[in-house]
Formats: sequence, structure tokens, C-alpha cells
Amino acid sequence: MVSPARQSSGKREHENVRPIFWAHRRKSYVSRTDGWDEFPNGRWGDSRSPAFGELDGYGVSLKMKPEDVVAKWGEPTSVADVCKLFVNFLKGELDRLPWNDEGIAPETVAMKDLLVMLNQNGYLTINSQPPVNGVSSDDKVFGWGGPNGYIYQKAYLEFFVAPEKFAMLEAKLKKRPTLTYFAVDTKGNLTTNGKLEHTNAVTWGVFPSSEIIQPTVVDAQAFMAWKDEAFELWRQWAAAYPPLSQTATLMNQIADKWLLVNLVENDYIRESRLAELFDEPGARVRVTA
Repeated sequence: MVSPARQSSGKREHENVRPIFWAHRRKSYVSRTDGWDEFPNGRWGDSRSPAFGELDGYGVSLKMKPEDVVAKWGEPTSVADVCKLFVNFLKGELDRLPWNDEGIAPETVAMKDLLVMLNQNGYLTINSQPPVNGVSSDDKVFGWGGPNGYIYQKAYLEFFVAPEKFAMLEAKLKKRPTLTYFAVDTKGNLTTNGKLEHTNAVTWGVFPSSEIIQPTVVDAQAFMAWKDEAFELWRQWAAAYPPLSQTATLMNQIADKWLLVNLVENDYIRESRLAELFDEPGARVRVTA
């Protein structure tokens, strides 16, 4: 994930303060919010936003020809095949996936071992960031916002998962009071231990003679808008193949039955404990000054 605050200056304010879900599809977020006068209700406050607009005049799209889709991602016929594509993306062997317009961000390297393990085990990750505690704003990977500042991040993870896998995971999530989660299906059935009316800041910076700058947030309303786009991308992927093919059937089944989940570990001081949730060995992740 690349913080919106690291983008070039001169953009409208709402392009620099953004729900984390669109970190890898910035153009679609700008299109959806083009009619907004400003990002809703300020920083650190109630983020109930104006209604998200349509993506663009053509709806959600991979913006690729069917033959280009097949050439890039082949014809997966099993969940294992799809998992392999996600792993190949993390390893740099693919330059994009439907949910990622660009290759992996430099900060993803800090979580790479964990992400590869998760994707190998059926958790299809589409967004993440490691915890950061007071790194210099001049840091080449995590820095943004100008000199003499300090950067902070909460660990964040977003993924698609089969409902039976999530049922086992949720029991562990309920035992972690420092962790906030949202899980939703394509129909909008939402499960969470968070408060729907609250905004959770997941990236912020402290700079001389400045208020706290909060470039990325997690909130329920934005997540519900994002889930429509996220699930539709599976259907757009399916549309590149013959309707009754194994590949199209697989993609549509994932869209219809799986869940989209995001996790925020609010304890950014400690090493990330996300790996413990999945009963798999994973690298400890923490970035500090």
C-alpha cells in the first residue's frame, strides 16, 4: 500500500485523505468522489460521507481485452490455481491483479513472507500495510509529508476468503481486543466487532508546526461502497472467458460465496501478531525508528 499522502502535491484535498480500500485503485476512487467538495467532516471525526458515485460512465472494468486477460492470468480452474496467481504477484512474477493497478509497493516487502503464506493457504490478499512506530518522514520506504516528521501506521490486512475458513478465523478474532475486523459478502451482509459510525485512522504523521495529518482511514460506509467494486472485479474477470467455462464458473462462485475481510491491529507499538491468527508460522513484522 502506498499512502495517498505520498502522492504529488496540487491535488484536491479528498484525493489526499482516502479510505485505505482504494490504495491500489486510486483512479476509481477519484472517479467515485469527483463530485465531492471536500473529504467529509474533517480528520479524526465522523466519516459518514456523501454517497459514493458510480465508478465512471462504464462501471467497474478491468480495462483489458479478454485475450489480454487470458494472456496475463491464464485459465485458472481451481482455487489453488488462483492462489498461485496471487503468490506470483507477490513474488513480482506478475505486474498486476484486478485489485492492484500496479506492482507491489516497497513497504509490502516487510510483510511478504506472511502474505505469501496466507495466499498459499486460501486467503487472497489484496491490500496490506505493516505497523510503523515513529519512522522518520524522510524514510525511503515509509516516509512522506516533508522533513522532520514522524510516521505511524497500524497493521492492516484485506483479503477474500471462503466462508468456512472465516468461521474458524472469527473465533480467534473475537479473542483479540486490540483488533478490529469487518467481513462482508456480495449481498452486503456485514459482520464486525467495530462501531459502524466510527472512523479508524490507520496511517498518520506528526510534523513540526502542524496538526496531525491522517491520510488513510477505515470506516464501514466506505468499506460497503468498496465491496461492490471488489466483488464486481471477480465478475469482470469471469467475463473474459466463455460463460460456461470452468474458469468463469470459478470466478463467479468466488464472487457469490466468498467474503471480503479487513483486519486492523490497533496496537501499532508491538510487533505484528497477525500471523498468529492463521495457525501458520509467519515473520514478525514491525517498523520503528
